[in-house]
Amino acid sequence: MNHYFDSNGNSYTQGQVNYRIEKAVSEVLELQFLNEGYNYCEKCFKSSGDWLDVSHNISRKKAKELRQVELSWSLSNMEVLCRTCHKKKDKLNIQH
Repeated sequence: MNHYFDSNGNSYTQGQVNYRIEKAVSEVLELQFLNEGYNYCEKCFKSSGDWLDVSHNISRKKAKELRQVELSWSLSNMEVLCRTCHKKKDKLNIQH
C-alpha cells in the first residue's frame, strides 16, 4: 500500500488523501457560493454552460513527490475552473 508524507513527516494512505481532497473540494465550492452567491470559473468567470472543476495549482502528483501531500487538500492551492479552462491549464483530456 502506498503511503504519502506531509512536510512534518506524517504518513497518509491513498484513501486518507482522497478523503481530505474530497472534503477540501466541497469546502472550496461551498465557500465560493457563500461568499458570491453562485459558483463560477475563477479564470473566465463563466457561471453556467460548462462543468466546474476544482484545480490544484501545485498538482497532487507534485505534492506527493515533494513530500508535502498536505498541499493536495490545502484550500489556498485550489481554484474553481470551468472544464474548458481546466483542460487548457493542465493540458487535460477529461470528459464530463
